[in-house]
Amino acid sequence: MSEPEGHKLGEVLRAAREERGVDLARVERDTKIRSRYLSALERGAYRDLPGAVYTKGFLRNYGGYLGLDTEYLVDLYRLESAAATVERPSVPAPPRPITTRRRGAFVITPGAVLAALLTVGVALFIVYLVSEFVTFAGTPDLRVTAPLGDVSGWDADEYAFAGETEPNARVTAETATRKTEVTADADGSFEIVVALRPGSNVVTLIANDPLTGRDSEPVTRTILVGDAPSASPSTPGEMLAITAPEAGATLTGPVEISGTGPAGATITVTARATAAAPPTFRIMNLAGQEVRLPGAPPGAPEPASLEVAADGTFNATLSLAPAAWTLAVAVDGGADEPIAREITVRAGDGLRGTLRVVGAASYLEIDEDGDPKANISGRVAEAGSRIQLRADGTLRIRVGNAGAIRLVINGISLGSMGGQGDVVEWQVRRR
Repeated sequence: MSEPEGHKLGEVLRAAREERGVDLARVERDTKIRSRYLSALERGAYRDLPGAVYTKGFLRNYGGYLGLDTEYLVDLYRLESAAATVERPSVPAPPRPITTRRRGAFVITPGAVLAALLTVGVALFIVYLVSEFVTFAGTPDLRVTAPLGDVSGWDADEYAFAGETEPNARVTAETATRKTEVTADADGSFEIVVALRPGSNVVTLIANDPLTGRDSEPVTRTILVGDAPSASPSTPGEMLAITAPEAGATLTGPVEISGTGPAGATITVTARATAAAPPTFRIMNLAGQEVRLPGAPPGAPEPASLEVAADGTFNATLSLAPAAWTLAVAVDGGADEPIAREITVRAGDGLRGTLRVVGAASYLEIDEDGDPKANISGRVAEAGSRIQLRADGTLRIRVGNAGAIRLVINGISLGSMGGQGDVVEWQVRRR
């Protein structure tokens, strides 16, 4: 059977590229697709490509770069690759010689010994990889042994927390006003002294394993300094007091709200953004143009409702985006005006975000500080996927279906990256 005169898909791609006056090296720099794959597409050498899913992603990226109809290119690829499969002749296996072996004989050959050694070596290597994965993927353990629970009626201005965690882990104890750190010993034991103030003190402890760089699940204890308030106040509003956050405080991350109130009463906490925080990053598209960031304050979260404990204390946590906020804390049914707090929430260090794929699949390339994101970059993500982003200074995000992407970085919702089927690349840099 004679070879076909040419591959129509390759001719379309090559003609469009030559019309633009660019060579394969330039296309490789612009699209991040290796030139050998580009050449294989133009030559119709589909067996030189990594696979159908990757090839379709390459075609959408390359076609979008050349201004071509990407779905038309994918259809051409399906037709030509299917035809190549049908036309490929099958070669019958050569006849195997007939050998005879005495029944019951067991022969040890050098090949059998080598195969056995290789099998044992592979098995040991797999066990090693599994143990390393368990070590690095697991969340560090953190057990607080003192105190075992919340403490009320404490009469000192500090408390010594003790517990066990991973060897040499860094243990952080954070209150609404300060952060204290210690290093656990070689056995994982630690003791950390936390300064307290009158009233309710919510202390959150987290351990960071130096071997894996991962944080433990937080452990929270509440220490009430001084006598607990009476459980039967004459007027519910008379006992309402806010111990955290302080007025005018600048905070990072979730906002801890604590205070005292009439036992059994219901407290409602509402938050309203008064001004958007200055952005801590900038975005450039592939053409070198800066992407405009939203300037409106973030929307208000749902009010938090909580019940005052029997000892007269309450605490809650609000996840607030970076902005200036006004918090209002009130006793349901109380006669007094709500207590207000003006605070500022700022973004933490680096770049933190979430990428969601909505409604349709999309090809993704994600680099965090120059490193491709493992098991994500260079693949197609299905609708419903949710990917956490984390980098110190730079993020590169390239998508093959920008209309399906929803992006949030450092608490700022950026919405979709473009239209359906658009190939878009953003460079996100920390200011």
